[in-house]
Amino acid sequence: MTHWTESFYPQQDALTGCYAAPIHPFHTALASRVTAQLGRPGTLLELGAGGGQFAVSAALLGHKVTALDLWAGAGEFTRRLARTQGVNVEVVTGSFYDAPLPRTFDAVCYWDGFGIGTDAEQRHLLTRLHDWLAPSGTGFVEVYTPWYWARHAGFTRQDEAYTQVYGFDADGCRMTDTYTPVTGDPITQSLRCYSPADLRLLLTGTGLTLTGLWPGGEYDPVTRTWHPEVPLARAQSYTALLTRESAPS
Repeated sequence: MTHWTESFYPQQDALTGCYAAPIHPFHTALASRVTAQLGRPGTLLELGAGGGQFAVSAALLGHKVTALDLWAGAGEFTRRLARTQGVNVEVVTGSFYDAPLPRTFDAVCYWDGFGIGTDAEQRHLLTRLHDWLAPSGTGFVEVYTPWYWARHAGFTRQDEAYTQVYGFDADGCRMTDTYTPVTGDPITQSLRCYSPADLRLLLTGTGLTLTGLWPGGEYDPVTRTWHPEVPLARAQSYTALLTRESAPS
């Protein structure tokens, strides 16, 4: 049976053009923040790199970047963007759960996608993240919060080509994001939401510990404005800073 991820992201790009978008100042600022946290450029693995906007931004700051994505089309966008910016980015196509990357990195970054699978699958991914991290490395994982998505479930955005609707599965604690094209069937992504306390429980046995977090921003659907920095209680996501504890038993 085909997993929804294999069709959702190519179709989302076909509707929105998000993978071909240029580098936004947000990506540049995020790459600078990661670099400041590490103290210097280093080796960096990005999971779910999409069109490569962050990966290329990190490479422009001197990082040696590997971009991993399930969809081969995303890798093509990343290669093209890297060429136009005059940097090198290693592109790998494959699943996070079994892609062979037998080396370690100073940073492992995962933006806008954690929670695709079950808790067990996320724990397996976190164990792999532990193995990918150098002993003094840091993981940067963007995690969706349940409170934002529960509060804004039902928000609808109308575009010429599609209708987008936010939802929230309270029992499964999962956000849903559904696109319905003017012609065609709806497509939905579903991501597990975790509070920091929930994430600490999820980390048990992975060899990772939560050492800090950055609250993310908030999109206000009433005023249709984006607030890049808000308190954690309002944020739609936060970035978890993860470091190695010890090898999982």
